[in-house]
Amino acid sequence: LWQDKSAEKQFLREYAAMIASGISKRSAKSLDNLSQAQQNGGLTYDVLLSDAFLDYMYYSKNVSQQAQRWLYSSNSYKPQAPSDEQVQQWLSAVKNNELFTYVKGLSTDNSHYRQTIQALSSMISSSGLTSTGKKLAINAQRLRVIPDFHNGIFVNIPSYQLQYYRDGRLVLESRVIVGKDQRRTPVMYSKLSNVVVNPPWNAPTRLINEDIVPKLRRDPGYAAAHGYSILDSKGNSIDPYSIDWNKIGKNFPYRIRQAPGDSALGNYKFNMPSSDAIYLHDTPNRGLFSRKDRALSSGCVRVEKSSQLADILLKEAGWSDSRKQSVLASKKTTSANVRSDNPVFLYYVTAWVENGQTKVLPDIYQYDKAISHSDFNWNTVKKYL
Repeated sequence: LWQDKSAEKQFLREYAAMIASGISKRSAKSLDNLSQAQQNGGLTYDVLLSDAFLDYMYYSKNVSQQAQRWLYSSNSYKPQAPSDEQVQQWLSAVKNNELFTYVKGLSTDNSHYRQTIQALSSMISSSGLTSTGKKLAINAQRLRVIPDFHNGIFVNIPSYQLQYYRDGRLVLESRVIVGKDQRRTPVMYSKLSNVVVNPPWNAPTRLINEDIVPKLRRDPGYAAAHGYSILDSKGNSIDPYSIDWNKIGKNFPYRIRQAPGDSALGNYKFNMPSSDAIYLHDTPNRGLFSRKDRALSSGCVRVEKSSQLADILLKEAGWSDSRKQSVLASKKTTSANVRSDNPVFLYYVTAWVENGQTKVLPDIYQYDKAISHSDFNWNTVKKYL
């Protein structure tokens, strides 16, 4: 299985980079056993090498879906056997002398990932990684779950920035507001599906129970002051003064809605499939974009240049500028399907290497501190990196 020494070297480098991140003590032990067996070679070494490769195949295949769980808490990655289909692809690559290409394909083409793991070995001593090295190691793995910056909308949560690339060209850059620490914006991948002009806002259940109901209990007039309608299950409007607020428990029996044109979503909502009901949107509260710390939302991403983003997408959907203006003026909710392929990557990276320079951002959700780097043989890690 391991006649191709360049494929072996490529794999071991990627595996060492994964281990340096601190996400798996078991994988670190595997690499250490492998290093000791390498001196004698033979069948024992081949078996350990193949076992480690099965671990790496499983990780590579599933890390995109499991990024939030594996890369943002300590030792939560647990290796499992890869699928039979994956194993067959590996054996087929060996048979066709394509193992190096196969191993390379398990990684990423993200240029920041490549540059970051390149810098890691110089930050390792026998006592371990430097503090900057630790940040770079875990963030390299977070970078591997996104492609290179070529096509799509990329939001790096701790940078409070959105970048929109088309064919490798940056067509829009905008400040954003992300979730506060108690309601974090999740790491996720999706695709834009439609643009809603004049979106109404249906308050999420958690926000109703934690924020709005306590204010309505103190003053039912808060509803009218903020343009809230309280609706029953049939859509009938309920007078807030008719509700006995002292009897309202944790499960509020009504919906709360803000009318289009005056809602918390501003003029535009950019929908994308998400199990957490996360999306991009405008906001009427423009002053918040000038703040340095912009972790202020309930999880969704507010986009400062939402009008420019809407312009690009609505033009592709056949809208003229005059149509957009007349729909905005009407305050009627209107949606347009997104015609082009627009992947959206919400990711969380606080340190990386770019053109020889190390970039560092504040760890706004304290994810970096959750990673443990204890009990590793750093000489082994450095040897393969």
